[in-house]
Amino acid sequence: MSPRALDQHSLQQRELEIIEAALRLLEQIDVSQLTMDKVVAQVSYSKGTVYSHFSGKEDLLSAIGNYAMRTMVDLFTRAAAFEGNSRERYLGMSFAYLIYALWKPTLFRVCLCSKSPSVIGKTSPERLAEHEQLETTLMGLFFSVIDAGIAEGSLQLPPHLNKQQVSFLGWAGGYGAIMLLNDDLDSCAGRHGLYLEREYFNTSNIFLDGLGWQPLSSEYNYRRVINALMEGRFAAEIEEIRQRGRQLVF
Repeated sequence: MSPRALDQHSLQQRELEIIEAALRLLEQIDVSQLTMDKVVAQVSYSKGTVYSHFSGKEDLLSAIGNYAMRTMVDLFTRAAAFEGNSRERYLGMSFAYLIYALWKPTLFRVCLCSKSPSVIGKTSPERLAEHEQLETTLMGLFFSVIDAGIAEGSLQLPPHLNKQQVSFLGWAGGYGAIMLLNDDLDSCAGRHGLYLEREYFNTSNIFLDGLGWQPLSSEYNYRRVINALMEGRFAAEIEEIRQRGRQLVF
């Protein structure tokens, strides 16, 4: 009797299991040391089964990148649905990115590897198409909140900036704060007295104040947004971070 073919859901679950095994492995080794043989050794599936999902290391890294973006889409969608004004919702999505980095630190670290030309060049067309669709979804979430700010009159974009530039600059500032204040880095004079959550919050508000997005942080208590998200939409993720010994302080 031939083996029963798996349905699409079961195939997706098996692929996710392999991805998560690779991520556990990447908690211990650098991406440059990752091999398909090492991944196969971490799962209960044969080498042929693993290769039926991923054509090689690069395709696997692309799949990890897509998994990261699906995780972000979920978090950002929850933040964008916050019951507040447009700036509160934008700040909520910015905060969701910090949650993602602290909740899934290995995924956060590895994700950008999927953008390298060497990885993209060896990735299946289907996975690249999914990647582009997920990127469009992510950008669309930010664009929709920027549009809401413009529509309600709380935001007027400068003539030299468009929605894509604003979204990119906001992400770049947050990413920089996370990377430079990461607990994995050695302490240095430039970091003395700084801690990630506070400076990330400050970075976000300085950026939004610079755009003139009303109400300004000097006129409004935006910490209530963060507290509401921590206690509500992101309570499960915050609790998991806390159980790993990381207490968020704003």
